[in-house]
Amino acid sequence: MKRSEKYLKYGVKLEDRYLIYEEGNRKVAVPYFHMAFLYVSKNNLVIQTDSVERVVIKLDTEDTANELFEDILVLIERLYIR
Repeated sequence: MKRSEKYLKYGVKLEDRYLIYEEGNRKVAVPYFHMAFLYVSKNNLVIQTDSVERVVIKLDTEDTANELFEDILVLIERLYIR
């Protein structure tokens, strides 16, 4: 199983240019280019965009939250390198 596939059970799908997050009946696409900051708080990953949108992704452990944080940073770096 790919590392990005393990986030699917949390409703997170990592694409080349954006993150898709599904929770209940809500589905949000956040372009990496619009992320102002992101941080890990316990087992949550918090994403703040340039606008007022704030997305809180609840994960099972702090380690998983840190792994997702690192994977998003890698995707942001790839986007800017292009």
